Amino acid sequence: MQDHRAPVTPRRQASHPQRRDIQGMRAIAVLLVIAYHLWPDLVPGGFVGVDVFFVISGFLIIGMLARELRATGTVKLFAFYAKRIRRLLPAALLVLLVTAALTLLVLPVAQWPQVMRDVVASALDVQNWSQAYLAGGYAEATADVSPLQHYWSLAVEEQFYLVVPVAMIVGGLVARRRRWTEAHGAVVVITAITLSSLACSVIWSNVSPSTAYFVTPTRMWELGVGGLAALGAPRLRMTTRHRVFLGWAGVLAVAVAAGTFSTSMAFPGWVALLPVAGSAAMLLAGDLPSGTAPARAETAHWLALRPMRYVGDISYSLYLWHWPVLVFVLARSATGELGTVEAVTMLALSLALAALTKRFVEDTFRARRKVGRHSVPRAPRAEARPVFLTAAIAIVLTCGATIVPWHIGQVEADQLVAAAIDAKHPGAMAFDGAHPMRVVPGVALQPDPSIAFKDRSFTGGPGCDVYDYKNLPLSGPDCVLGNPSAPHTIVLLGDSHAAQFSTPLQQWVSTHPEWKVKVAVRFGCPFTLAAPRNSSGPLTMCSDQNRAVLDEVVALHPDLVVTSAMSPESYARDLKWTWSDRAALVAGYRDALAPLARAGIRTVVLRDVPRMAQAAPACLRKHEDEREQCDTPSDVALPAAGDPLVEAAEDVDGVEVLDLTPWLCRHGSCPAVIGNVVVYRDNHLTNTFVRTLSPILIEKLRLA
Repeated sequence: MQDHRAPVTPRRQASHPQRRDIQGMRAIAVLLVIAYHLWPDLVPGGFVGVDVFFVISGFLIIGMLARELRATGTVKLFAFYAKRIRRLLPAALLVLLVTAALTLLVLPVAQWPQVMRDVVASALDVQNWSQAYLAGGYAEATADVSPLQHYWSLAVEEQFYLVVPVAMIVGGLVARRRRWTEAHGAVVVITAITLSSLACSVIWSNVSPSTAYFVTPTRMWELGVGGLAALGAPRLRMTTRHRVFLGWAGVLAVAVAAGTFSTSMAFPGWVALLPVAGSAAMLLAGDLPSGTAPARAETAHWLALRPMRYVGDISYSLYLWHWPVLVFVLARSATGELGTVEAVTMLALSLALAALTKRFVEDTFRARRKVGRHSVPRAPRAEARPVFLTAAIAIVLTCGATIVPWHIGQVEADQLVAAAIDAKHPGAMAFDGAHPMRVVPGVALQPDPSIAFKDRSFTGGPGCDVYDYKNLPLSGPDCVLGNPSAPHTIVLLGDSHAAQFSTPLQQWVSTHPEWKVKVAVRFGCPFTLAAPRNSSGPLTMCSDQNRAVLDEVVALHPDLVVTSAMSPESYARDLKWTWSDRAALVAGYRDALAPLARAGIRTVVLRDVPRMAQAAPACLRKHEDEREQCDTPSDVALPAAGDPLVEAAEDVDGVEVLDLTPWLCRHGSCPAVIGNVVVYRDNHLTNTFVRTLSPILIEKLRLA
């Protein structure tokens, strides 16, 4: 294709703060995120829309600062921060206040403290750190997650904005001292930040992916790549053919990431290079010679179409609104799950709220104060001062509004948690065949359904739910329950369905100092040597770890190994993981168990627990007086094919099987409440119910 357009000149459209194709890119970013939250099986990597946003922000902000640095030799910090405040804060605080108000109307009182904490964290732009260390994961939408967890990405950007203008000023000073151009100085400083952050991202993502996903040091490089694209764009000389190739290659890279990535990857790390590079390519492909329109074959043409631009225009407000709307829609849903009606309702409400917020909030506050038709001329600091003062007052008032509901909710939550498990709450013992305990009617449930989703087991400390055999050797003192120097050892292996039984073992070793439990579980990783696969192909992370851990267990030669695993049906539904066939999965379990048996290590396999047809806590909140509405028939809750881990164990001589189903189901039904105790928090047992299983489990493990 020959380019007959005007020759390229140094002055490009990129020097203008508005580019129509960038609005189209924003549309792609926000639609990917929403699609991921609505249909994670369709777009398993849709979360990369956030990475697209980061690259766009870096491109625009660093490009703007570089132009100011070239023109004036410095950066006006007060004016920069005032502009960011006017652009971002009003809509963000509005959504925070509306979310707080709806929380009081829609969500259980015991959930108020979590939401109010997130209101404060979001208002102070530290939500990413709160999510990294207090929440621990980028969960799919449920009625019980925080309606404000998505503010983490805004916090990353705001923290980056604190760093980058100062860094640009430093770059300008270095450039003058070394007699470089301002552009050269900016490139050096942004490159240093980008490479340092990328290295941090790669290392941190492999050590602790659940925190690396959220924290600023692992994400700044994505904004830095966008900034480097902005700094390099004026020097590029591209023909139409080059732009066509670069733009569609970028679209393909983002599409591949969205269609094949999953949260099980060590993300961002090296993995995020694909969507980040794709986003930068699209930005560079849209950098046209001044006064030139894109050809129809170019991505810039399609990204600049009116529907794309409109969604891009409202993308910030749409991003802010979509997640709380989704959480509240799910909270009012009869099933606690997202169906077609809920999805359509969520989309309609989000779009309407975004359009209104853009028109009446964003546009209003972004405009400077005017007298008649002319802007009021004021010094940068004088103009910024009232913006800072107003922002500070607004943030203080927003945080202050959380104090009373936070306190009320915390008192309620503390009372619910402190409620004792007593003879009126026999739990599993109500189903005990030998000595069933009487169930007293009309007794309050434990845990209360409003906090049941938080009722989790303790797995030995931070990081022990994603056991890292490289840094936490099995023979070491980490992830140990009980006395680390005890002569007798129990090793708990498997995924989160094995980890949920850590409490009975912890209770046992607390009164038997000669025993300890080594917790070597990894959530989302069953103890099999057969690698699962998702839409991106085989996932060998878990099977590779299991091989290494298996060697360590054999070398340690503990007194007992206990393992369990989530069913393949649940893996397919919750994580979109599958195995080539059932026989391969069974063989993988068999290959993991056989070396233990050959080594003479006593090994017990716990059959997987039933899977309820609906979210038990949400259902029980809606059917307080009709608890049986939340029960699930046994033939639905228990896979007809059985448990493949149990099948493998039965093929290996010396491996024992413990089936707890009689204490979870009877008469063809698996109840949501047994013995006045809520049985499930999601597809896991509540820790309270597991505690009532303790006498049974300890007896069957022959520890008593």
